[in-house]
Amino acid sequence: MQVWSWIQSAASLANWWVAWIPYNYLLVGLGGAAGSILRYGTGRAVAMGLPGANSLMATASVNVMGSVVLGGVVAAWGGSGRSHPALLLLGVGVCGGFTTFSTFAMELVDLMHAKQYWVAMGYGLGSVLSGAVGFFAGAWVVQRWIVG
Repeated sequence: MQVWSWIQSAASLANWWVAWIPYNYLLVGLGGAAGSILRYGTGRAVAMGLPGANSLMATASVNVMGSVVLGGVVAAWGGSGRSHPALLLLGVGVCGGFTTFSTFAMELVDLMHAKQYWVAMGYGLGSVLSGAVGFFAGAWVVQRWIVG
């Protein structure tokens, strides 16, 4: 009798897993694909639109833009819980695919290897601070002008 109860509990858990987890992963995956495509396009646009632009400018641009959008997304849906579908799709997915911490880290290391320490420090601090300000600005705009 105990075994049957355990099997029913396991089946119930499996039904929950199948019902929720793939849906959440699908939202994150679709958003991440869209964000990655947007990042690639934005990087190309920065490179084509600004003569002499380099990868540092493209990376900084997408990271700040992504921070602004993420701030707005969290302000709009953050009170609903961290697993709200809009947060998963737009925040984790799109913003996660759009922004790029790994490229930022690689560029910092490249600058240090090139012994451009002051540029690396400015780029690192500037990126972190502008990302935080961008997040705050995005949240402030949504709270003040959209959510009310």
